[in-house]
Amino acid sequence: MKLWAPTADYIEKSEMTAFKEFTEDRFRVSIGDYEQLREWSVTHLEDFWESIFLYFQVMSDTPYSQVLNRSEQGFIGSKWFEGATLNYAEHIFRNYTDERPAVIYKNEQAETREISWKELQERTGALRQYLLRCGVGKGDRVAGVLNNTPETLAIFLAVNSLGAIWTCCSPDFGSDSVVERFQQISPKILFADKLYHYNGKTFRKSRLINELAERIDSIEDVVVVNDLKWRSIFALAKKGQPLAFDRVAFDHPVWILYSSGTTGKPKAITHSTGGNLLEHFKALALHQNVQAGERFMWYSTTGWMMWNYAVGALLTGATLCIYDGSLSYPALSVGWKFAFDHKIDHFGAGAAYFIACAKRNPVLPNIPFKTLGSTGSPLPADTFEWLQLKFPDTQIISLSGGTDVCSAFLSGCPWLPVYAGEIQCIALGADIEALNENGEPVKNELGELVINQPMPSMPLYFWNDEGNVRYRESYFEKYPGRWQHGDWIKITENNGIIIYGRSDATLNRGGVRIGTAEIYNAIEEMVQDSLVVCIDHPNGSSEMYLYVQTEEPLSSKTEKAIRERLKSRCSPRHVPDKIFRVPDIPYTLSGKKLELPVKRLLMGASPEKAVSMDAVKNPAALDYWLKKQG
Repeated sequence: MKLWAPTADYIEKSEMTAFKEFTEDRFRVSIGDYEQLREWSVTHLEDFWESIFLYFQVMSDTPYSQVLNRSEQGFIGSKWFEGATLNYAEHIFRNYTDERPAVIYKNEQAETREISWKELQERTGALRQYLLRCGVGKGDRVAGVLNNTPETLAIFLAVNSLGAIWTCCSPDFGSDSVVERFQQISPKILFADKLYHYNGKTFRKSRLINELAERIDSIEDVVVVNDLKWRSIFALAKKGQPLAFDRVAFDHPVWILYSSGTTGKPKAITHSTGGNLLEHFKALALHQNVQAGERFMWYSTTGWMMWNYAVGALLTGATLCIYDGSLSYPALSVGWKFAFDHKIDHFGAGAAYFIACAKRNPVLPNIPFKTLGSTGSPLPADTFEWLQLKFPDTQIISLSGGTDVCSAFLSGCPWLPVYAGEIQCIALGADIEALNENGEPVKNELGELVINQPMPSMPLYFWNDEGNVRYRESYFEKYPGRWQHGDWIKITENNGIIIYGRSDATLNRGGVRIGTAEIYNAIEEMVQDSLVVCIDHPNGSSEMYLYVQTEEPLSSKTEKAIRERLKSRCSPRHVPDKIFRVPDIPYTLSGKKLELPVKRLLMGASPEKAVSMDAVKNPAALDYWLKKQG
């Protein structure tokens, strides 16, 4: 169902239109609609990425010799813009202005701050001076266990200004989980917050900080935000010293992100400076239509790649709006009120937040959003419809991509209509197809998401991955020469995309593949939450188990209604063999359901092999399955 369509004025004033006109003039091409632009972007891949480089006026000390030098493997080791030297933070600070704040910040304690560009620049400069005194330079790693605050932003910008490599975990990570990540990359300096607030509770992290300093030998200094050492950094800073930026090679690492680590050691995914710079310009300015002077917020912790993505909004000249704490405490209206009070134009969050809002239907203020963004898991059609009803003039942008690319390759487009349950489009420069079980490209049927050509924001490598063994295993084993992302998708007749869940947790019923999201979407208003797995038995048979979280005990009437709903909305194959009521549904720290770990537990794997508890947002939710084992 079509929910929204852009006006002629909206299309004309979009950044996508300005970019199209620039590209047509520069490369002497004629582009009609979005599909033509996307097709050109992948059939003329080098011209496309050069047009991004030129349109956004990327600053480089030296010229590049060529846009893309493909490796023999095709992806790993491919070189982009060889010879270019640049700095991510420098492109943020070229938007310095006294006309509007750089950052607007609020937390659960009702503290609200506006940070000017002048203040952000001075704080970044003071932190840069401190890092220089510590001997931090290009290639050194600096780590944080930090809340989402303006202080964290300034720390990152200072680290990046030196060409050092940033990495961060949010304070809700357990100590073993943080050690497991940081030990891989040997950080020189650690910044940390000594407490965090969530859902009205205060969590103190002094013990974690001490443990990290003891267990990670490479750490030479620890700075606790707002403690004496932190304050001395600014007291000792030389006043009036201009903020400098050390430009680095295009493929110099900008930051290290981590895979969820729920079923094994987290992968330390290392991203390039230039690749993420170009990707964030493209994703935020073109696909999300974020423009100078607007206000952008994406609710995230610092341990999720959406924090890095949100920082990219500063590249466009937008004001970054940050909310630290729970968007649902003390009520679901908290996030919406923050958006209303501060006139936010682009409001983004995890799909779970919007689903919860749609179920409870809180009274919301009338906010003239330009876009609403959702990611983390598929956004059900019913939630699309609820959001559009509340904000009829707003473009809803559902995103999908991930930590692997620190961006979204399925995204929005200001030229296209929005259909309930569909991501609007495949992003520019992303050569994506859906492959059936025979490896053939398909449309309007379920297929595995693959990317046929490299993108600049794909990982440089995994840190300490000798010979790129884990890198190859993660994306290239099934389809050599193609990136296998691990999602089941359908490319629709609208050229939109529906995501049906992770392919490694796919349900197989009588030879028919079923995405878990199909089940969740069908019953989402009947239950508080749900999780489904297929269990394979030694005799070759399998059973589908559906676990539901409900307020009331699971009656035979409710169970029958669930089965009938799945049969009528989906198919008889979608009906589970057994339905169980559980107290809670387990999630990773980044908001993904633990389908595969639950399946492994049910098939007899030991808890330590099935799941890393430190990577679980709500570990007590697994007690139900752990007791089953016992």
